Amino acid sequence: MDMQTSGVVLWTSVKAVGIWVVSVLLAVPEAVFSEVAQIGSLDNSSFTACIPYPQTDELHPKIHSVLIFLVYFLIPLVIISIYYYHIAKTLIKSAHNLPGESNEHTKRQHLWDLGEFLICGWVT
Repeated sequence: MDMQTSGVVLWTSVKAVGIWVVSVLLAVPEAVFSEVAQIGSLDNSSFTACIPYPQTDELHPKIHSVLIFLVYFLIPLVIISIYYYHIAKTLIKSAHNLPGESNEHTKRQHLWDLGEFLICGWVT
């Protein structure tokens, strides 16, 4: 078994540290603008909660909601969709070169199976 070179280990470590740095930078606004507030209810009881944005500002909660939607949902969905597209393209290309699959109906069936697999994987 071959040992990995130090360059590969170093590059992997740099990527891991980079991911942590980006994560910390994305968390800074949440930490800066969060506040602890007493929230009262109708039965005269109250509880303490950490609110991710100031209660006095109307624009900040809207910006916060849109950014959370983009960062946690839309951007990962786009990235995953791009990778699924590349996987599907590679698998379809390799499905045309299957040895012993001279029957067009069998090739078509394999492509349908591949499509079902990708759709089921994307939906879950």
